[in-house]
This record gives sequence, structure tokens and C-alpha cells, in this order.
Amino acid sequence: MRNDLKGAVGAGLLLSLLGCSDYSYSQKTRTDVFQQLRRNTVDVLMVVDSSCSMFEEQDKLAANFSSFITAFDGVDVDWQMSVVTTDMVDAAHQGRFVGGDDEIELRDAEGRVIDRVAYDLSWGLSAGVAHQLSPDHLGATDNDVAEHWCAAASPFGAGDLGSPGEANPACGSAGPPAPPDTGSGDGGDGSDGGSAGDLRVPVAGEVLITEFLADPAAADDALGEWIELHNPTADRLDLSGFRLTDAGRNLAELPADTVIEPGAWLVVGRDLDPANTGGAPVSVAVPTGFTLNNAVRVLTSSTPGAGEIFSEMVAVGVTGSGIEMGLDAARAALSPDLLAGHNAGFLRDAANLSVIFISDENDYSTDATNDYYDHFVALKGDEAYRDHGIVNFSAVVGKDAPPYDGQPSCESGNGVAAYGARYVDLAARTDGALESICDEDFSPIAEELGLLVSGLELTFVLTELCNEDTLIVSLYGDSTDESFIRELEKDVDYSFDAVQNALVFRADQVPPSESYIVADYQVLARSSDRTSESTEVTE
Repeated sequence: MRNDLKGAVGAGLLLSLLGCSDYSYSQKTRTDVFQQLRRNTVDVLMVVDSSCSMFEEQDKLAANFSSFITAFDGVDVDWQMSVVTTDMVDAAHQGRFVGGDDEIELRDAEGRVIDRVAYDLSWGLSAGVAHQLSPDHLGATDNDVAEHWCAAASPFGAGDLGSPGEANPACGSAGPPAPPDTGSGDGGDGSDGGSAGDLRVPVAGEVLITEFLADPAAADDALGEWIELHNPTADRLDLSGFRLTDAGRNLAELPADTVIEPGAWLVVGRDLDPANTGGAPVSVAVPTGFTLNNAVRVLTSSTPGAGEIFSEMVAVGVTGSGIEMGLDAARAALSPDLLAGHNAGFLRDAANLSVIFISDENDYSTDATNDYYDHFVALKGDEAYRDHGIVNFSAVVGKDAPPYDGQPSCESGNGVAAYGARYVDLAARTDGALESICDEDFSPIAEELGLLVSGLELTFVLTELCNEDTLIVSLYGDSTDESFIRELEKDVDYSFDAVQNALVFRADQVPPSESYIVADYQVLARSSDRTSESTEVTE
């Protein structure tokens, strides 16, 4: 027979779960029962400072995204996240979600641009489909024009579409690939079909980006992304030490002895094994420092390769306005006009809202902080004023007020940060996380933000002072004794904080959504209550 835990406690029943009476104790015994919060549904808006001093901070945030989502692993949090910049001057920003655009730059060892292609959502990128430069536009300026590119239609390898390592068919043509545009030989397989010219280092325009696959379907992004380079000259071109970069954090160096033969196509990817690349014939592998952004503006808990995409999204660049207006940007991002268009699909009626600001400056938005607080809370109704789980703000900023005006809030090896007073105010009002942007290690910061967003509890304060040596903690799946999962081991599954008199769980220990945590313990002896005993519930 199944018993309801809460009802049984009220009736003094279910003693096997709540602890049998033992009047031989000289101290009071106690059983506290906590229920973990239910799974959270949350929309996360991340507002990232794009001014010139933020490169290192963006890089650290991107590198620690895995710590952010660790808090969601195994607890089934329904999350989605988008990124905006603090720039309200450039019309391309002003609350518009970033994502779906990227740059591919090939630079020589001295940093000179050899070729560059920039794409955005208007190109119509889709999963498993490479984008190809039409062979009638093989030129260093021609491949800057979106209309000269088209989606691939021919399958290769494990089923993705493209022609890596071969000449592209003409856009709009269903026929075979166009022949090479040089008389130096075939070159389609990376080898010269005739006599090769001298080996030399190319200059701008002599190596072309002719194809790329940003979102493979037959392989993970981390292994299956690739770009294709073409040598239209009659010479062998040495790319040793050349770099693939973008306007964000990408920087990958091509290995020594990277050579493109005359008229050939060279595929640069993340892995050499066709079994890992979806069948793409990668000739040169750059496993790290090189990613391509997918056509995604709203990351969700089901987005494949979310870490890869986030690392591109959050690297918003450092060319934004030096007058940071994070609050205005957040308000604009959630305006009816943008939510109906560019930012569509983000704000869900049934979801909580978490806004996270990352900046090394204070906010210079137009209105009073209280106006923004009221605006965001109004999006979720009056209950959000009382329940900060519904709407909350967090900030990774200069969090401490300096002793004197004009002094920085904090300093680190990456620079200095001003006091983010307006962001600090909003975080304090809503019990949000407040962290220092000057911290060298962003991993704990990302983890704490993720835990806050998850909506799950990590700390459970016991109702009376606990004799730690007698503490027994058990985990139950629901409110019945039959749902017992296991006894938790102190310092392995949880820790006890004597100062807080609390059970404390790390991100990788967090009890599952709606589970029950039962703590049996003896109360520290007091002269006034040595002979009494009680059993109570805390929820």
C-alpha cells in the first residue's frame, strides 16, 4: 500500500520513513523532509558588453559555457537562451539577438588577409547542407557577394550535401561540377594533374574560400565542420603557418607543410577521419580554435552542439559603442516589435525570465533603474514582484563600490572594471547572482549562474542545530516510502555546512526535480530539552 509522505507526517504515521521513536536517547531527535523544487522552464537573456575592453571577458565566458549547463544536466531544465550586446547606437544591434552570422578569414603568418567570406541568416544555411561558391564567380571579391553562393544539392559521404575537395557545380545547375579553371592540371583531388609551378607563399586573392559546411547533420559540429580552399594559380602555394580567424575568438594555425597544388581544392576541417567528419575528405585538421556559427539565434535545451554555438554567439566582438546601455538593450530585445520579428520565439508565456548582464562598465541607459525593474516584472505579472524565481537579474560586473569616486571597482590582469551600480541594484532586488568580472576563473561564475537559472535548490537549512555525527540523509523519488532511492554519503553526495546548519549540494550533486531529501539527526544537547523528542517536516 502506497502512503502519501506529507499526509502520513501530519497523522504521525510512516514512522519507517520519518524515524522511529527512541526514548532511550538523552537528546532530542529530528527528521526534516525537504522537497526539491520542480523542473524549471526558463528563458535566459544574456546581455554582453561589446565595447573595446571586453575581449578577454568574452573569451572566458565562451570557454566556460559547459560549466553553465552543468547545472541543467540530469534535472531536465527546459531552458532557452539568447544573446544581445550593450550597443544601442549601431542599428544592427539595438536589442537584436546575435547569432546566425560569422566570418571566415584566411590570414598569412603576418596577419594579412588573403581571403574573407562573411555570412548571415539571409544566406539560408541549414543543417547538413554546405554553401558553395558558383564557379563562374571565382574571385577574391566575387565571393564576398551572397548571391554568388548557393546551397549544395549533391550528397557526399554519409549523406550531407556538398562537394568537398572538388569543383563546385554552377549555382542553379543540376549538372556535374564545372571543370577546373586552370590549365595546370586536374587538381580536384588535391594533386596537380600536370607540371607544377614553383612553391611560394600566396598573396591576397590567390587562395579563395569556395565552400563551407557550418552545420553538419552526419557528424557533430565539433568534428564535422569544414571549409574548402581553392588555388586558381599555376603555382604550388604554401600555407604553412597561415591562420583561420574571424571577428570573434577564432584563431587556428594551419600546420607546417600545408600546400595547395595548382588548380586544387583543399579541405580544412576539425578531424582527419572520414568516420568522424560525415565522410568529408579533410586534408588538414585544426581541432581547436576554429568553429563556424550555425543559423541559430535562440539556443534551447535540445539544440545540438549548444556549446559550440554559444562560444560563437557570446563572442560579440569589441567594436560596440563605449556608452554601454545594457538595460535599454534588454528592454528592446523583449519589445513586441523585435519579438514578432528578429527575436521571434524567445519569450514564452509559461517560462520564468532570467536576465544576465556581463560588463566592465556601469549602465548608461536612459531611464531610472526602477523603471526597468517594473517593465520586466510586468512582462510576467504581479506575482513576479513576490516570487523572484519568476523574474530575476544577475550580473557579472564590477560588484564592489570603490572607496572614492573615480576609482575602479576591481582590477585584474585583463584590465579594470568600473562599479556596475545599476546592474548591482537589479541583482540585489531579485536575489540574483552577483559576481566579479575581474575574477580570473569564470568557471565557478558560470556554474553559479547556471544553478540560479535552473531554479533548483542547493542548500537545505535544518530546523534545529544538528549533531553532525548522527546525521543520516536519504533520497526519495516521491512522497512514498516505496520510492526510496538510496542513502546519501556525506562529503561524497553532499556536504554539511556547520555555520549554516545546512545540507549543501554541488552542481553535480543536485537532487533531482521534485525529489525528497530526508534528514534524520540528533539535536545538539540543550539543558532545557534533553528529554523531549519531535518529528517535523520542512518543505
